Amino acid sequence: MNGNIEYDTAEPGLRAVLKDYQELALRAIWANPEGLGSKAVWDRVNAELKPNTISRASIINFLESMRERPASSRESRGRGRAATTGSTAPR
Repeated sequence: MNGNIEYDTAEPGLRAVLKDYQELALRAIWANPEGLGSKAVWDRVNAELKPNTISRASIINFLESMRERPASSRESRGRGRAATTGSTAPR
Protein backbone atom coordinates (compact mmCIF):
# COMPACT_ATOMS: atom_id res chain seq x y z
CA MET A 1 0.00 0.00 0.00
CA ASN A 2 1.52 3.26 -1.10
CA GLY A 3 -0.30 5.59 1.30
CA ASN A 4 -3.08 6.31 -1.17
CA ILE A 5 -6.23 4.25 -1.03
CA GLU A 6 -7.68 3.48 -4.42
CA TYR A 7 -11.42 2.81 -4.45
CA ASP A 8 -12.77 0.52 -7.17
CA THR A 9 -16.50 1.22 -7.37
CA ALA A 10 -16.99 -1.90 -9.50
CA GLU A 11 -16.07 -4.14 -6.55
CA PRO A 12 -18.20 -4.84 -3.47
CA GLY A 13 -17.07 -4.67 0.17
CA LEU A 14 -13.39 -4.92 1.01
CA ARG A 15 -12.46 -5.69 -2.60
CA ALA A 16 -13.22 -2.07 -3.39
CA VAL A 17 -10.06 -1.03 -1.53
CA LEU A 18 -8.03 -4.25 -1.12
CA LYS A 19 -6.55 -6.82 -3.45
CA ASP A 20 -7.99 -10.33 -3.23
CA TYR A 21 -5.05 -11.72 -1.26
CA GLN A 22 -5.18 -8.78 1.17
CA GLU A 23 -8.84 -9.39 1.94
CA LEU A 24 -8.17 -13.10 2.43
CA ALA A 25 -5.26 -12.32 4.76
CA LEU A 26 -7.41 -10.08 6.95
CA ARG A 27 -10.25 -12.62 7.03
CA ALA A 28 -7.81 -15.37 8.07
CA ILE A 29 -6.58 -13.21 10.94
CA TRP A 30 -10.09 -12.19 12.01
CA ALA A 31 -11.15 -15.86 12.05
CA ASN A 32 -8.31 -16.71 14.46
CA PRO A 33 -8.48 -14.41 17.49
CA GLU A 34 -5.53 -16.22 19.08
CA GLY A 35 -3.39 -14.81 16.27
CA LEU A 36 -1.53 -16.18 13.27
CA GLY A 37 2.04 -15.90 12.10
CA SER A 38 2.84 -14.77 8.57
CA LYS A 39 3.42 -18.35 7.38
CA ALA A 40 0.00 -19.48 8.61
CA VAL A 41 -1.65 -16.47 6.94
CA TRP A 42 0.30 -17.18 3.73
CA ASP A 43 -0.73 -20.87 3.79
CA ARG A 44 -4.40 -19.99 4.26
CA VAL A 45 -4.39 -17.29 1.58
CA ASN A 46 -2.73 -19.58 -0.98
CA ALA A 47 -5.21 -22.36 -0.17
CA GLU A 48 -8.03 -19.93 -1.02
CA LEU A 49 -6.33 -18.53 -4.14
CA LYS A 50 -5.68 -21.90 -5.83
CA PRO A 51 -4.67 -22.36 -8.60
CA ASN A 52 -3.08 -18.89 -8.21
CA THR A 53 -0.53 -18.09 -5.52
CA ILE A 54 0.89 -15.05 -3.78
CA SER A 55 4.42 -14.72 -2.42
CA ARG A 56 5.05 -14.82 1.29
CA ALA A 57 6.87 -11.49 0.93
CA SER A 58 3.65 -9.90 -0.36
CA ILE A 59 1.79 -11.19 2.69
CA ILE A 60 4.50 -9.96 5.06
CA ASN A 61 4.61 -6.53 3.39
CA PHE A 62 0.82 -6.20 3.57
CA LEU A 63 0.67 -7.25 7.23
CA GLU A 64 3.47 -4.86 8.06
CA SER A 65 1.65 -2.00 6.32
CA MET A 66 -1.50 -2.81 8.30
CA ARG A 67 0.48 -2.80 11.53
CA GLU A 68 2.12 0.52 10.69
CA ARG A 69 -1.00 2.28 9.49
CA PRO A 70 -4.30 0.40 9.43
CA ALA A 71 -6.46 1.00 6.37
CA SER A 72 -9.38 2.05 8.54
CA SER A 73 -7.39 4.60 10.54
CA ARG A 74 -7.75 8.27 9.93
CA GLU A 75 -5.60 11.13 11.03
CA SER A 76 -7.12 14.23 12.52
CA ARG A 77 -5.35 17.39 13.56
CA GLY A 78 -6.32 19.91 16.15
CA ARG A 79 -4.75 22.11 18.79
CA GLY A 80 -1.26 21.47 17.51
CA ARG A 81 -1.31 17.67 17.70
CA ALA A 82 -2.15 14.77 15.43
CA ALA A 83 -4.13 11.72 16.46
CA THR A 84 -4.76 8.49 14.62
CA THR A 85 -7.86 6.45 15.35
CA GLY A 86 -9.27 3.29 13.89
CA SER A 87 -9.26 -0.46 13.97
CA THR A 88 -8.70 -3.17 11.39
CA ALA A 89 -11.33 -5.42 13.01
CA PRO A 90 -14.56 -5.98 11.08
CA ARG A 91 -17.74 -4.35 12.33
